[in-house]
Amino acid sequence: MELWTAEHVKTLLPALAVMFVTAWTLRAVIGNKSLKIRMIPIQIIAVLLVLLEIGKQVLSLRQGYDLYHLPFHFCSLFIFALPIMAFYRGKHRQMVYGVTAALCAALFLLMLIYPNLIYSAANIREFFVDFFSFHTVAFHNLVMLAFVLIAALELHTPAPKGEWKAVVLFTVGFCVVSSAMAQILQTNYANFYSCNIPPLEAVRVSLQGGSRIWLYAAFVYSDRFRTEHSVRTGGVLGLSVCAPARLQGSSKTIK
Repeated sequence: MELWTAEHVKTLLPALAVMFVTAWTLRAVIGNKSLKIRMIPIQIIAVLLVLLEIGKQVLSLRQGYDLYHLPFHFCSLFIFALPIMAFYRGKHRQMVYGVTAALCAALFLLMLIYPNLIYSAANIREFFVDFFSFHTVAFHNLVMLAFVLIAALELHTPAPKGEWKAVVLFTVGFCVVSSAMAQILQTNYANFYSCNIPPLEAVRVSLQGGSRIWLYAAFVYSDRFRTEHSVRTGGVLGLSVCAPARLQGSSKTIK
């Protein structure tokens, strides 16, 4: 398993530098402003994510539609979570902020540890020539930027005692829907139909069929939750290895 390729080093490290400089600049300019003002960068990112997703769905429809493009991947959650965080002002706002921040933290960590699992070197090389590759790279980098801005602009203060239940319920709900659709449509959503990490694929195959697929979901995504919870509470970071992956033997990625 190659964690980082040369293409990831050449592109992701400069992108991270731009993210931190952007966050530092925005913190200096609007860091003391109201939440309404500080939320504007997240609102812009949320709109960009939705536009990217609309473009992907329209292009896929024009090409006959690929079931892999249905939003049952882990990273598809950001199409919904970030816009809700950006524009929702109801009584459950803090819970929404907590869940979204946890999801962004999980993706950010995995991108630092194993970016080649999220999108391939081929996606980077095809960034300017293939819209799906452009979508994949741009989408995940925007989510990473969102996490950096959430932290830099202090958009959310973790409250572990009240938020961990929401994160667990949200994760369980996602696992139920994603794993069920992966089996029904025989499409690799969130690594539930095929996993390109050999140890996890061995577990998945051994539990394949019937209700045992839920054991695989619990095994894989419990590590993701530990990572999310640790980031938000300052604990020891766990290695999450369950983000949606490319299909085995293919350059196709989750987005």
